[in-house]
Formats: sequence, structure tokens, C-alpha cells
Amino acid sequence: MNNQTATNKVQLSETIYIQIPFYDLDAIQMVWHGNYVKYLENAREAFGAKYGLEYLHIFNSGYLAPIVDLHIQYHKMAKMGEKLLVEIVYQPVRSAKLIYDYKLFDQNNDLVVEARTVQLFVSREGVFEVSNPDFFLQWKKRWNQ
Repeated sequence: MNNQTATNKVQLSETIYIQIPFYDLDAIQMVWHGNYVKYLENAREAFGAKYGLEYLHIFNSGYLAPIVDLHIQYHKMAKMGEKLLVEIVYQPVRSAKLIYDYKLFDQNNDLVVEARTVQLFVSREGVFEVSNPDFFLQWKKRWNQ
């Protein structure tokens, strides 16, 4: 879903589904809290594939994009066999970073998890990039960000 925002920028988003497998459960038969981070990663990979911002593209452009901040708010527990809908929305900012917001819903459309990740660009030599790398400026221009 791509929606126009009040600032005339296109909202970039993607939606995926996760079928919860047995191996993601903890001893009380609920999804172990740490596995939600994996679901966020799946959503980022799908977003990158859809919008041309795959990790391999970032790497081939001379950069890495490690997560430097992660916030998760748990609202409800998910169980084995449930199918979760994962929404990811890119939050445009002027600085050299990737910010994504996530919402995970169960089959009843109840909110299970809300999250946000922040990634910074780092050269392959390990130096943080303080300005937008050229490839990212081109990407922003392409998507009106």
C-alpha cells in the first residue's frame, strides 16, 4: 500500500504473512518474545525486495546498515499455527538512516506487536556515515522521499 502523505511524499510500505512454526514457541506454547525480531527482519527483507533497497544492494554500494535501535511493545501473545500479518512502513527522515515502523496483527486483526527499528549506514571499514550515501540519495529521489 502506497499512500500519499500530507507532505506529498509517497508512503512506502509492505505487508507479509508469517505462519508461526512450532520451533518459535517457548515452554508455555506461545511465541518466544525474541522471535518477533526475526519477523521484523522478514518484513525488512520483503520491503527491500519490493523497493530496491535489499541488503545486498546496500553492501554492493559499499555500506552496511546495522540496527542501532530497536523498540518493541508487546500487546498480545501469539500461538503456534496462527498466521500473523506484518506491516512495515518506511519513515522518511533527512539524515542518513533507515527508520521502519511495524505492526503485527493476528487472524482476528488484534494488534500483537508494535515495533520500530533504526539503522545507520556504516562503511565496510566500520566508519559511520554522517551524510546520506549517494546510492541512498538516488533511492530517496526515485521514491520521492
